[in-house]
Order: sequence, then structure tokens, then C-alpha cells
Amino acid sequence: MKKYRNKTLSDTVSTVGSMLLFLLFTGCLLMMIAVAAGTYSRISNNFDKTFGSSAALRYLSNKLRSCGDAEISEHGIILRSDSIADVIYFDGGGLYEKTVMSDGDAEFTGGDRIFELGGMTVSDLGELYKITVTVNGGENSTFVRKG
Repeated sequence: MKKYRNKTLSDTVSTVGSMLLFLLFTGCLLMMIAVAAGTYSRISNNFDKTFGSSAALRYLSNKLRSCGDAEISEHGIILRSDSIADVIYFDGGGLYEKTVMSDGDAEFTGGDRIFELGGMTVSDLGELYKITVTVNGGENSTFVRKG
């Protein structure tokens, strides 16, 4: 067996070159991970904003279309059909809904939280209802025909 006592210049250059190549590869991987994490964060935030507002608008518009009578107040809406009333209102960063008997007292408290929202307004424009929801600072609206 041969024993090498002295490293030659080519061995040193080869070792340093291999280490630099490894460091370059590691640096590129870290940069790719950082870019991907930023992209994922932006996509996730925009998806939450879009989904939250569009789902809430669709839910409210479908509820308004299917009810027999809608009573709008500054706190929310009461949707009456047959012997049941749905109370839908915005409070504390969320959209709440509860179902009560139609002849009972419909208060804007309690119920189940169904969406995270920044705000909600429903207004009566004659032949149309205008529903506006706010999610993450962005405001979206839709119009629903009466009857």
C-alpha cells in the first residue's frame, strides 16, 4: 500500500472545489425554499380572502332567495319561511346564524359562527337586496332579486 505524505496542489484544489460546489448547491436550495414559502404565503392569503368573501356572499344570497319573507335591520337579517326563522348577523369578526321558531322572538345573539368576516351589510334597494361583506380589508358585493 502506498502512503501519501504530502498532499499535492491538485488534491487541495479538488477538495476546495468540491466544498464550494456543495456550498453553492446548499445556498441555491435555501433560496428556492425561501421563494417558495413567500409564494405559498401570498397564494394562501389571497385564497382565504377570495374564498371567504365569495362563499359568504353565495351563502347569504341563497338564503335570501329561498326565504318567504326577509326582515332587514341594522344588526342583521331575519329570514322567515313557514314556521321557521333564520337569524343571520355579523358580530365580533364573524357571521352567525341561528334558527328559531317563526313566531318566537328573534334576537341577534347566540347561534353558530359560520364565516370569518370583517363586516357585513344587507340593504334593501327596492327590487333588489345588496349584500356587502368585508374580508381582510377587501370589500365585495352582490345583488339578489326579491321574490
